[in-house]
Amino acid sequence: TGSDLTVKGSGTLDGQGSWYWKQGTSISRPVFFRMNKVLSSTVSGFTLKNMPYRTFSILNSQKTTISGLTLDASAGDGTAKNTDGFDLSGNNGVSITGNKIYNQDDCLAMQSSTNTVFSNNYCSGGHGISIGSLGGSTVSSSDTVSGLTVSGNTIVNSVNGIRIKTIIGLKGLVSNAKYTNNKLSNVKNAIVLHSDYSKSKGGYTGSPTSEVTIEDISISGLSGTATDLYDIVVNSKVVSNWSLSGITVTASKTGSCSGQPSNVKC
Repeated sequence: TGSDLTVKGSGTLDGQGSWYWKQGTSISRPVFFRMNKVLSSTVSGFTLKNMPYRTFSILNSQKTTISGLTLDASAGDGTAKNTDGFDLSGNNGVSITGNKIYNQDDCLAMQSSTNTVFSNNYCSGGHGISIGSLGGSTVSSSDTVSGLTVSGNTIVNSVNGIRIKTIIGLKGLVSNAKYTNNKLSNVKNAIVLHSDYSKSKGGYTGSPTSEVTIEDISISGLSGTATDLYDIVVNSKVVSNWSLSGITVTASKTGSCSGQPSNVKC
């Protein structure tokens, strides 16, 4: 907590994650680095490795930049579950740029935030760049992602490239998200949008009953390699104004789409 902070250095913080990874979900695992109510600050330069659980939790912060970090859980490949890179909730004007993330969960996970920039990062071994899982009992700021710019990132050896997932039966808003000139390599699913996520089951249900609006989504200049180009299962009643252009991903299969706006052809 604070304003006009500078946190920088070239050193390494070791979270001693191997002990926690062995326990799985049977114990409570700590978030490695938490920022709450931080204003007009910068974080840069250092390495966080062997995180027990989520790496960076950024909450209720504004006009803050995180750059040049290395987040590395590669020593726990296959066992370091839930090692998200960056988790964002309730922020405005946060920029995350030029970082390297080696983990086994989302590189970026947006629960809520506005005017976020995620650019020129390297994401390896995880679940890709994600909005969600998202949804609440009403449409509120705690269930809104708006004004997201994702550009110039490289995503390799990951389950997903770009993903939006919303929770069945709940409400919220995903609006004005722009994905530009991102590159994939050895990704399973290039473009993923799901309105059928169940938190209790920890996966997709196949029934897209989420009432979270997904609107004004632009994906352009996506390149690289993937197994499936599309994995889209959305509620047609809550999606609008999507634009997909300049998609040059070489994929083994097209994949499947259902519920998307009529102008989006798979």
